[in-house]
Amino acid sequence: MEYYRHNPLEVRSTMRPSDFSSSSDSDKTIISPLPAAPSADARAGRTEVRRTQPGSHFASPQKPETSSRKGKRDERTPRNRRRVPLIVLGVIVALLVIIYAGGAIIFSNVFYPGTTIAGADVSLIGPSSAATRIRSSMNRYSLTVQGPGFSWTYEPESADALFDADAAAQEVLDQNDALRWPVHLFAALTGASEAQAENETVDLTAEADFSLFSDSFDIASFEESLGAAVDSFNEGRSGTFDAASAYDAEAGAFTVDKARSNEKLNRDNIIAYAKLALADLDENASLDKLGDDAFLPLVEGMGDSGIQAACDAANELLGVNISIKMNGNEVASIGSAEVAQWIMFDENLTPTINQEAVSSWASSLADGLNTVGTKRTYTREDGKQITVSGGTYGWSIDNDTLVQSVVDAVNAKQSTEIEVPTSRTGDVYNGQGQRDWGAYIDIDISEQHARYYDASGNLLWESGVITGNPNKGTDTPTGIYMLNRKARGITLRGPKDPETGEYKWESDVDYWMAFVGNSVGLHDATWQASSSFSNPNAYKSVGSHGCVNLPYDKAAALYDMISPGLCVIVHN
Repeated sequence: MEYYRHNPLEVRSTMRPSDFSSSSDSDKTIISPLPAAPSADARAGRTEVRRTQPGSHFASPQKPETSSRKGKRDERTPRNRRRVPLIVLGVIVALLVIIYAGGAIIFSNVFYPGTTIAGADVSLIGPSSAATRIRSSMNRYSLTVQGPGFSWTYEPESADALFDADAAAQEVLDQNDALRWPVHLFAALTGASEAQAENETVDLTAEADFSLFSDSFDIASFEESLGAAVDSFNEGRSGTFDAASAYDAEAGAFTVDKARSNEKLNRDNIIAYAKLALADLDENASLDKLGDDAFLPLVEGMGDSGIQAACDAANELLGVNISIKMNGNEVASIGSAEVAQWIMFDENLTPTINQEAVSSWASSLADGLNTVGTKRTYTREDGKQITVSGGTYGWSIDNDTLVQSVVDAVNAKQSTEIEVPTSRTGDVYNGQGQRDWGAYIDIDISEQHARYYDASGNLLWESGVITGNPNKGTDTPTGIYMLNRKARGITLRGPKDPETGEYKWESDVDYWMAFVGNSVGLHDATWQASSSFSNPNAYKSVGSHGCVNLPYDKAAALYDMISPGLCVIVHN
């Protein structure tokens, strides 16, 4: 069929019979006339009319779709649009299924990222390659069991002597749980698996599986070595709750953490845990995973809350500030550190003050304060330096009264001052080793001379003397004494003869001034020759039974000058 332009107003066609013979009605196509150039009339503004020559061989012009056909097409359009999301969803699901199935297949044959076996990184490789890496790593394998203050490391003699690398790799791979690979992969990539592993608890009742280990592996030796390390750690720890181990000196308080530093490791649990870790070829076994099971309990049946309550109650006794003074001078102070050493807990963990501990502290304090009987050095007013010890004069602490005063103050939570109670005092207190007297009588055995000085150092009286006879074993005892008593007109008697029952000697004196009990003192001795009092060696032959003999007039004068309590010093 040919088309040609003849007139702007009509279209003609020339068709041959063959054009129709082989074509069905559906094959016939009406081609629109070519656009014609506008006529002169059209250009002049007149209306252009188009006509076509009717002919039986032309198809009728295509009519516009009726409203009914258009409606049917409109009804189909929304249904098609609803199918699009379903198709997209189906594609996505199909892709996810493919990805999931692929991941399951992959992680059935390779390890997850971050997987280590016996220290070897086997990430994303198969069991064969993993076994090779394991053998290499096992030459450096070790297991370290560690916790607060404790660390023990096990190193096998060789990798082959420990376990089968191929079997170990396959066993770990079998635990991959490939059907849940998205969860495990996410955990491996984000580190969640490590955090979870750290938070996992240990089932100490589980049996360690050493089926992959070599027959030459000596589990008994492993247990013995670890047990010895635990025993060494426990040595010196009481494993009980007590005040001494619960007090934190730096914090100045009783704390649970400090109390737990006295805990003993649970030997059986540590060994069981280490065996489980070794069976899994772990390189580290942190005792933190065991929690309280790592240690033997400090108090049976009581946890940290009960111990905390005991610590809180004990801390209530702390916080006092007590000043201990002697003769107006501070010689000691009591604070939390001292009180903490005196606290003890009963079976109910109730804190109390241990009076025996306070008494021990008081005795120690007294030992540093007492001067009675101690060695003291002084310079006599004439310049002679003298050192003497022994005697009864000086300061002596009343321990029992001091202890009770301190305990009462602590229980009352008082911050106060306590004057040291004494059973005996000197004239002044300058500390141990120093002069603590004022006025005194100085009896010099080597010079056989006695002097009496007042507190200002003025010489008030002096005399030659005859002291005890050293050759007869009746030396006058040396030391710093206190004058005990004065008496007039008494008879001095010696010991009784066991055979006769009579006194071995008797002497009547008018002036008696005792300083060693009532048995040794200064007194008049009219039986001594006057010349003997001026002879410094006379005492070696005519010496007394231990007393200090004086000329009668000198004894009388001294008797009227002195009173009990005066310091009397006898020295060589």
